[in-house]
Amino acid sequence: MTVVSLQIGSAMASLDANSPRHIIGRDEQSSSICVQHATVSRRHCEVYLENGVALIRDMGSSNGTWINGHPVGQQPVQLAPGQHVFIGHMPLAVAWTGGAQQGATVMGELPADLKALIEARKQQAAVSYSTPPVVASAQPSGADGAMTYRRQGSNDNGVFMIALPGDDFSNDSTIKGFAEFTATDNETIDEITIELVEVHRKGAKKGHVWDRVLVKKGPWKAKKNDRVPMPFELRIPQSTSISSKDVHWEIRGCVDIAWAYDVEVEVPINMHNIDVEKIRDAMGALDLRVDTLESKPLGQEFKARFEPPAQWRTQWNIDCVNLHMQYLGTNFQIMLEVDKKGAFSKDRRTQYNVELATLRSASLQQVGEQLLSLIQRMLSL
Repeated sequence: MTVVSLQIGSAMASLDANSPRHIIGRDEQSSSICVQHATVSRRHCEVYLENGVALIRDMGSSNGTWINGHPVGQQPVQLAPGQHVFIGHMPLAVAWTGGAQQGATVMGELPADLKALIEARKQQAAVSYSTPPVVASAQPSGADGAMTYRRQGSNDNGVFMIALPGDDFSNDSTIKGFAEFTATDNETIDEITIELVEVHRKGAKKGHVWDRVLVKKGPWKAKKNDRVPMPFELRIPQSTSISSKDVHWEIRGCVDIAWAYDVEVEVPINMHNIDVEKIRDAMGALDLRVDTLESKPLGQEFKARFEPPAQWRTQWNIDCVNLHMQYLGTNFQIMLEVDKKGAFSKDRRTQYNVELATLRSASLQQVGEQLLSLIQRMLSL
């Protein structure tokens, strides 16, 4: 099993099967690796494991994330031994053990040329965002008329509104929305950010940030009644948990105001998983009734229990059918267990792997036929 050790300053953590993701930042509440350094943003970057590979992506930081002197953007970049990795001005030590990849990143002081590059980028960004666009109309300029699901947060400093086309979304897709900030006082604004957050009853108390966009970077002076319109996009991961009594999803927006109270808004949304729900519906088409469907924190793994119809109970003496579903890269693994007490001493299990592309292109009838053949094969053993 691949284990990746991380260290930045005095903060240390590991990437493994139990902790596949970490956010590095200055904010103690939302960062799992907290670094109190002036060049590290509140939520600076994300480091995570995917199919045994360590990846890093920037989350809209002020001073950037750098590998071998090149900036890392919001698209993930693979980490590898021998790289020079800097989070702002702080070196990130990464070491690999237990897997095919062995070694570590190279530690050292921030090179003078990289420091100058970071400063030049910061000054360029400050000039680009120093004068935000002002919209005088009563309605959000540029917002799609279909974005009718709107929520807002406000205080004495301003009103922050987020508009979406609806409240239902699914895995492996993109959320396109629109935000607008209206200043109700003269303030200095540092930045405006929007996040996609999963909150699981068995997960982190504040939830897990799956994506974060920096929609406006400052600082700039906002005058009373200034309006700043901002379209945004958030990417939804491949293997999301499903909204339920244990899981809720929300979009969080924050206007970071210097020396005053931030303006925040939380927008609850419903999250679907098209792959898991297709399996659920295929079982339903076989007249197997879903009893429970549970998602683990951060998705990836799902468990479901199905009750059989009366004729199955009588004919085959089945008490229930249990499913364990798991994402394995581009594959989807389904493990079925038939609970048939009194007919054989142990429950019967079988496992089936299918490519995600094949699962998504198959009809509900095709998926149901495959599941039924697996169940019948177990019963005949």
